[in-house]
Formats: sequence, structure tokens, C-alpha cells
Amino acid sequence: MTIILILVFILLNECFGQIVDIGYVWEVKCPPGCSCEVQKFADLPLHRWIKTSQDQNLTNDASYELGLSTDHSIIPEFLNVAICVIAEDYEELLDKLPSDIQVFTILESGMGDYAILLQSTTFQRFTDLISLDIQGIDYESVKRNSDIAQRKQGGIILSVDSLYPLGLNLLYLNLERVRLTSLSPTRKNKANLVIKPMNTVVDDGNSNKQLLNNITQRTGHRLIFLSQQNNGQSDDKEILPYDVYKQEMEGYRETVGLFTGLGALTHLRVYDCDLKDISWHMFDGLNNLVHLSLEKNSLKFIPEFCFYGTPNLKVLSLASNQLLTLKSVDLAGLLMLEDLDLRGNNLTFLSELSFPPFPMLKTADFQENPLDSIFPSTFEIMNTTLKLYLGGEGSKLYLQKNSFLGLCQLQTLHLYNLEIPVLERFVLQGMPELLKLRTRGNISSIDFDAFVDLIKLVDLDLSYCHIRKISMDAFYGLINVKRIDLSNNELEFIPPGLFGVQQQTQLKEIILSKNKLTSLPTDFFKMLRIPNKLSEFSIVRLDGNPWDCTCSMITWNPHLVNRLRETAPRCTTPKKLRNWGVFHALRKGLQCKTLKRRYLKKSIMERNNYEENIIS
Repeated sequence: MTIILILVFILLNECFGQIVDIGYVWEVKCPPGCSCEVQKFADLPLHRWIKTSQDQNLTNDASYELGLSTDHSIIPEFLNVAICVIAEDYEELLDKLPSDIQVFTILESGMGDYAILLQSTTFQRFTDLISLDIQGIDYESVKRNSDIAQRKQGGIILSVDSLYPLGLNLLYLNLERVRLTSLSPTRKNKANLVIKPMNTVVDDGNSNKQLLNNITQRTGHRLIFLSQQNNGQSDDKEILPYDVYKQEMEGYRETVGLFTGLGALTHLRVYDCDLKDISWHMFDGLNNLVHLSLEKNSLKFIPEFCFYGTPNLKVLSLASNQLLTLKSVDLAGLLMLEDLDLRGNNLTFLSELSFPPFPMLKTADFQENPLDSIFPSTFEIMNTTLKLYLGGEGSKLYLQKNSFLGLCQLQTLHLYNLEIPVLERFVLQGMPELLKLRTRGNISSIDFDAFVDLIKLVDLDLSYCHIRKISMDAFYGLINVKRIDLSNNELEFIPPGLFGVQQQTQLKEIILSKNKLTSLPTDFFKMLRIPNKLSEFSIVRLDGNPWDCTCSMITWNPHLVNRLRETAPRCTTPKKLRNWGVFHALRKGLQCKTLKRRYLKKSIMERNNYEENIIS
């Protein structure tokens, strides 16, 4: 036993060196109500919100998944981490913490019925912080009968000057359910002239005067906006009394300065903070910011050039807000943007005027918006995009000719709640590199050559589209497709020659589950194999259809159909064979031995009749 203990001690010393001793000494300084420990940077919980929202499989490169493009060699392998649960006596608790915290998480406790004001004096001792995570109470999970008005007056409140002391080192900032300093009510009709101050020293009389001096004297973007905000009433401008103007501008500066001075910041997340207004001042000077999330707030519009001061931004999430429209000037200047997330807003259309140039964009997500129109050439300026997601439950999505023109590098396209009577070739033109297409909605019919321009398509998912009719040449030209999913539609008939390895040479999987099929063309499975060559076909899913079991099914291939026992097709008719497995019914119920000539003759006649109808 002694030998084992010695070996364990030696191993710990070799792995951690002096870190273990340092951690122990540092951890004992932690006050009750807090947890203090030494952790590896890679193990920190901050990675849960740094990751991009909807697309972790765009690349396997961990640096992209985390949105990390900055050099983290300056960050030590082991960091001093503190987590505190704060209540009414929060000031006394925070004063007892060691000052050399590098990663700090603050969690609110209670029912949110008292205010916790965090100011610059709260954080002025913690200048070594590289990560700050502040989380208020999730009011949706507290008792429904509690006093909502009282809760709104309480909670964590972040003062406008609270983050100033952290400007030199802070890299990661996460704010969840935190009340940001509110603006003056009179700001609703703020002055039309907005000029970014240059080389101005703010004398606030506090200990951060020198830091602010350095911040405001740096070189920045000089922007002057003369916006029209007369509400259509008159061309004459209202002359405001000086005291009203001063009050408005003081209130305006309360929020615009919230992130002022955080020049080192690389990741910023403001989640569920009831943020109603933003401006370009809020983010100006955040030159190192690569990840910005303003998810689940109350934003209804984006001011012009709002993110112009974040030239290196790679990930932008405005999901779960109330955005009504999108103009090209709103997102102008984001030339390095790779991931744009606008899920869960109120956008009703997209056009060629919606977007500025995005030369580096890889993913754009517009799901859960009530989109009803995608105008021609909408995405022509987004010609490096690899993944695009459109549509939502709130409205039917209508496409026009050339809606996707210019998406010359797109690889994945998801369309939700699509409304189109006949899917024709012109709808999907403009995407020569598309690999995966997934649609949901209402497509009554698929025309011939509908996918002929998608020659590189590998995965075609047309499930849940209410498809009733499909042309026998609908999949012509899909020479690289490996998987075709037509499940959960309303197909009653599969035209002869729809599937065949002579045309779809790479086809491996066909899914026809949960349609209204009662039979298949007699040569259906014959078309899935190449003579004198070992079949590479994987599976044909036929379950969930009302099959009429007859001896014509003896041509079915059980190795493809019965690959999974739980998805084996079953008979609906004749009545005596209801719920029998198809192949069991062929052997026992129908006792089919060989394919009789009449079935062969009947299938040939069916094929000839179908072709004659198509020609006519």
C-alpha cells in the first residue's frame, strides 16, 4: 500500500508540478458561498456558450467550433476559477474573494425580489479577469404566482461603468438575465445628429479616469449620421430645449458606454437581458471581437452600421429577437463574418437589398421566421455561403425563379414550410455545388428534370412534403445521389424507372416509408442492381404503407427491405393477411413459388401505358 501511495505522489508531481500546491493554497482563501479551484482552460464551462449555435458539423476544426481565432498562447494552462452564489449580502461576500481571480462566475439566488447592483468598484480588484460570467435568475422557472412587477425591480443590475476596470485583460463576457443600465425615457426621440467623439477625456472623478483617458484618445472610426426621424409628420426639425437635449444625451451615453474600453474582448454574449435598443457606439472599438451573441432579447430593428466597429467579427447571433426587416446597411462592414444566426425573428421577406457583401460567410440561418417571399438574386452577394436555412411555421415560404442564383458554393440547403404546387427545374437553379437538400412543406407534384442542375447532390430529403405525384424522370441527372427520402408523403404510385442505378449510379438508400403505396412496379428491384456486378445497395424502406399483398411481390428483395426487423413492411390487404409481414405472407399465406407469366405480362403493360400517358 505504501508503494502505491508513493507512486501516486510521484505521478501527481510529474503531471502537475507545483500547480497542485499553488491551487491548494489559493483555494483555502475562498469564502463560504463561493467555490474556488484551479482548472485547465480547456475544461472551463465558458465553452458551452462560445460554441456556434446551430452548426457544429460545418467543420471538425475545434478552433472554429469555439469561434476561437485569436492567439491564446498568452493564457496559462491553469487558471484561478471562482463561482459565487450571491444574495442580499453580496458586497461583503465579494470583498472576501482573492483578488487574483482569472475566471469568475456570479450566480443570483433567491426570487429576484431585491436589487444586486454591480459597479466599477465591484470589479476594480479583479483586474486579472479574462472571463466574466454573470447569470441572473431564470424567471420562467420560478413560481408563476410570484409578483412579476416586484421581480422586475430586482435582480442583477449592471452599472454602465462596471466593466471599465476589466478592459485590459477581459476576453470573455457572458451576461444572462442581467438588467443593463436603462436609458432615459425621453431618449425615444433622440437628437438626429449623432457624432462619435474623438480625443475627448471624460472626467468622472473616479479611479478609472486614466483608463478612460486612454480609451477615448485612441484612434477610432469617425462616423457621422444625419438620420431622418420625423415620423413623416413634417420636414421641419423640432428644436429641443438644451436641458432636454442634455438629458437625452446623458441617458444615451449610459448604455453606449457599457462595453467601452473592452478592447481585448473576443467573445461577448448578452442573453435574455430584455435589450430593446442597440447602437454602433455600444460595439465601437471592439476590434478583437470575433463572437457576438445578442440572443433572446427584444430588438425590433438594427441601426445602420451598427457593427461597423467590430471589423473582425466572425460569429453574429441575433436569434430569438423581434426583428421586422433587414437592410444591407444594417450589417455593413462585417467582411470577416462566417456565421450569421437570425433564427426566431419576424422577418417576412428577403431580397437583394437585405444583405451587404459577406466575402467570408459560411453559414446563414433564417429558420423560425415567417418568411413568405425570397426574391430573385437575394443571395447573389453571399456567394461563399456553404449552408443556408430558410423558413418557419409562421408563414408559407414561396420561391421564385432565380431565388438561389449566385449561391455557387452552397453545399447544404434546408427549406421549411415550403409552398409550391409543382417543383420545377427553375426553382433550384444556381447551386451547382449543392450536396444536401432538405425540404418540408407542401409540394403537390415534382416535375421532370427538377433536380437536373444539382449534379453533385448526395442527400435528397423530400419527406413531410405532401407529395402526391412524381414524374418518372424527376431524378434524372442525379448521378451522385446516395440517399433519397420520400417518406411521410401521399404517394399512391411509384412510376416505373423512377429509381435505377443506371441513372443514379451511386444510389444506396431509398426511403418510401409512410406513404399510400399498395404496390410497386414489378421491375423496381431489378432496376437497383447492375447485371454481373455485386450490388452495393444498402436498404429500401417500405414500412408504413397499406400494401396489397399478392404474388407479384415475389420480385421484392428481402435483403434490402428486411434489413431492420422493426421496419419490415406489412400487409393491409387481403384481410386475412392484415399485419402479416410481406415476406412471411408470400411464403405462408400466399405460398408463392415462382413469378407467374401473367404478372410479368401485366407489369410490362402497366409500364407501356404509363409512358403513353406521359407522352400524351
